[in-house]
Formats: sequence, C-alpha cells, structure tokens
Amino acid sequence: MTFSALPVSTCAPMPSAYWWWVTVPNWATSLRCLAPSTMWTLPFRSADMRLGTTLHIGRLTVQVDAFILLCIFLSCGMFVSLGFWQLDRAAEKRSQADAWRAAVEAEPVPFAAIQASDDARETLVSNNRRVALEGSFQNEISFLVLYQFFQGRPGYELVTPVRPAGGGDLVLVSRGWIAPDDNGGRPDVPVVAGTQSMIARLYLPDTDIPPGDITDDSWPVRMPRLNVTQAGRLLGEPVYPHVLRLESGQPGVQGQHWSQPDFSTRSHYAYTAQWFGLAVLVLLASLAYASNILTLLRER
Repeated sequence: MTFSALPVSTCAPMPSAYWWWVTVPNWATSLRCLAPSTMWTLPFRSADMRLGTTLHIGRLTVQVDAFILLCIFLSCGMFVSLGFWQLDRAAEKRSQADAWRAAVEAEPVPFAAIQASDDARETLVSNNRRVALEGSFQNEISFLVLYQFFQGRPGYELVTPVRPAGGGDLVLVSRGWIAPDDNGGRPDVPVVAGTQSMIARLYLPDTDIPPGDITDDSWPVRMPRLNVTQAGRLLGEPVYPHVLRLESGQPGVQGQHWSQPDFSTRSHYAYTAQWFGLAVLVLLASLAYASNILTLLRER
C-alpha cells in the first residue's frame, strides 16, 4: 500500500505557532510535513488524514494535533524545569545564609592555625572566618585604597600591615574607611602602638584583579584597588595572601564600610512564579485555541 504526499497547504504554519519560537527550531516544521507520509502515523490520523484526533467531553470539543501536543509538552516541561531550578537557587541561597551566620557567630580561630592551612579558599564559611591575631601594626607603611564610600562620603580604605607576634609573613589588615584630609589628599594614618590582640574576619580578594598604577613615592601609598601581590612587591617582603577585616571595637579600627552579602531569595521566588505562570498560560492558550471552551463560556 502506498500513500500520496499531502498537499503543500497542509505544511503551512498554523495559528498556534505564536509560541513555537520557545522550543521548535525551523527544521522541526519541515519534519511535521514528512511525518504524515509515514506508515507509523496511520493509527493516529483522523478521517481527513490529519495527524490528530477530536475529543468530546460533554459539550466540550477539543481538536488534538499530535505535533502541537508535543510542542506544548516540551514548552511546559521547559518552563516547569526553570521554575524548579529557581527553587533550587533559593534553597542554595538559604544554605549560604546559614553558613555565613555560622561563620560570623563562631569562636575566633588563632591566626597561626589559619596560616598553616590552605583551606581558606574552600567555602563561604572560610571566607568569613573569625580570626584572632596578635601582632604589631606597621603604621609607617599603610595603604590607602581609592574610591571607597561610607555613609555617602568618599574616602579611602585604610590597610595597614601587621607583623604577627609569633613570626611569619606580614598580614594586610583592613582597618576600614578613613576620610581624606581637608584638601582631599592623603590623611594622616592613626598610629596604633605596641603589640595588639585583635579579632578580624578573613576576606579573600579577587586574584584576577590586575594591579593598579601607583603614583605616590612616599607612604601611605594610594592604590586604585587592593592587590595583595602588588602590595607585597611594594613592601619588599612576603605577605599573607588573604586580608583580615577588623571587627568593630578592635584596636585601630575605622569606619566599617564593607557591604554585607545579599542572601535574599525574593527574586528567585518571583522567577519561579513567572516560569510556572508561563506553563499555565501555554496550557490555557492552547486549550482556548484547540477547543470550543470560549464559545461555551460566552453561552453561559
């Protein structure tokens, strides 16, 4: 038994193609033209040889086209998958928030233990780990990081090297925001004398940030951005690769201008509602197009 090819008109785009751009590439349209000419589709054809059937549920009539049904299934599947992905992202944010809270509430770890370990880059908890450091501020060789703001005022981030009491590499300690002098230039660095005990949090700066141009030939040196490697070259001796940010109430601390991490899940839940809503919209729009439900509603 042979079957003649369908007229070209049966391959023309249908009105329901308004949403095809979501899941159906151009080549899929041509496949639809070939599908009815194959033997395996014969059991699914209606009396007029179209690939589909008609369902009757009481007064409701639904025209079911197998290819369009497949596209609806793929579209809704994609939207629902994106919705669940956003739910997973929200759960991940909540987990990060719990880890951050655990880090900021934990007991300080001696800096010697942190310095001897290479796991400080592993997790968000390590990135905010509380550290107890004892050492002396090297006040005469501080850095001033440009373009820092605190309560709407421009200024600098004051970073002073600390020499640990137990020996080892210098540690860059961020003391916080400091205002420029009256002329907008470099301020006088507040001196912290003697050996001090301090509590700070680990901060892992972005190692991909390139070093900035240095124009100052005397201390304190202004830097466009904090680059630990560049700071080590300027100091002329090894520097611990991470930065410590002083907590409030610690010796030498200035204005704490550091931003807190954002763990809000509101946007993820909003996107979840959007994707699930689009899936429902596709279903309702397809039902409205393929059935007489709108006519039945108008007759009520």
